[in-house]
Amino acid sequence: MGTDTTRSERGRGPTLRTRLTLVYTGVFALGGVLLLGANYLVASASLRDRGVSLAMTIETVAREDGSPYPAEPAQPAWPLDSWSETQERAGVAEPAALLVDGYQDGVLSDMLVNSVLALVAITLLAAAAGWLIAGRPMRRLHRVTETARTLSEHDLHSRLGLTGPDDEFRELGDTFDAMLSRLERAFDSQRRFVANASHELRTPLAVQRAALEVPLAQDRVPDDLRPAFRRALDSVGRSESLISGLLLLARSDRGLARTEEVDLAGIVRDTAARHEADAREAGVDLRVDTEAAVVAGDAVLLEHLVRNLVENAVRHNTPGGWVEARLRTAHGRTVVKVTNTGAPIADPDALFEPFHRGDAARLRGARPGSGLGLSIVRSIAAAHGATAAARARPGGGLVVTVGFPVP
Repeated sequence: MGTDTTRSERGRGPTLRTRLTLVYTGVFALGGVLLLGANYLVASASLRDRGVSLAMTIETVAREDGSPYPAEPAQPAWPLDSWSETQERAGVAEPAALLVDGYQDGVLSDMLVNSVLALVAITLLAAAAGWLIAGRPMRRLHRVTETARTLSEHDLHSRLGLTGPDDEFRELGDTFDAMLSRLERAFDSQRRFVANASHELRTPLAVQRAALEVPLAQDRVPDDLRPAFRRALDSVGRSESLISGLLLLARSDRGLARTEEVDLAGIVRDTAARHEADAREAGVDLRVDTEAAVVAGDAVLLEHLVRNLVENAVRHNTPGGWVEARLRTAHGRTVVKVTNTGAPIADPDALFEPFHRGDAARLRGARPGSGLGLSIVRSIAAAHGATAAARARPGGGLVVTVGFPVP
């Protein structure tokens, strides 16, 4: 994830709709220019051939009749007595071929200018039409993009359901919906397996715990075997914590069946009070700063969320360090923020991955955990429509924030 280059990081270039419009317009303009050039050549050749015939006809008629032809297309309407008078009134008389050439040039110039103006206007209309035509299929493609961008493992039930003509975009949408169905079945199967396996393992672990605790409580274990019994009992406790975490993770991944108004400030204060003894034992100062806040959700899951945050902050700390749990409501969000001192953390986001406990510096001296604490936090937050984020604290330690929408 961290090595992927998004479109915003690369720089936003022209959209596909813009590129298609430019292609449509370019092809239309090129075709118009070629058509205009062909028309110009055809008209020029036709005027030239017919102009020569016209000039020869004018000269022939003038010689036969003995009457002069006009030097210009438009002359005053008075009677002309002779060829010399025509020269005096109109200037030096031009041959008929030159007059025809001027007429040809004028016609071709007018045709060229008017054709270019018409081509520019029609090209602009073609660009607007291309933009509108390209927009319809692009809207369906944007639906696929937006859905893919917002999907997560928590809302794989969403479907595109594209409508419209049975074309490539419709096929893409149907293929995308089929892929979502397969993913939803795979995730559901995984969650059911985790929940069922965890549930089935709890009974034998409870039997093992009883088999170890009863002899120890009745003092029927030889002194040389007591350390081994203690280690086995600790191992059973860690296994039970892991299974409880997996069950809680599976439960939160399924979402909330119902919600109620929960006093989040009270949960934060009670959780901090229950961990004060552990904090003192670890040499950590535990501080609490809350204000009244109510969120909609599941009280049991929210208690687990806050407990995991505080427990994680106390466990992964240093002697003489501190933990601060704050609760504030601002800008339409209720935010739980837990800050702790500790070892420097290179990749805080990786801590939300299941069974990821951090690097060696973070684990040094820490009590063993399941590696599910922050994974459960993020899963419970997502089930409540909240967001969980973590960042490294300057000087070492971690800052975890969970933002809930205000009901």
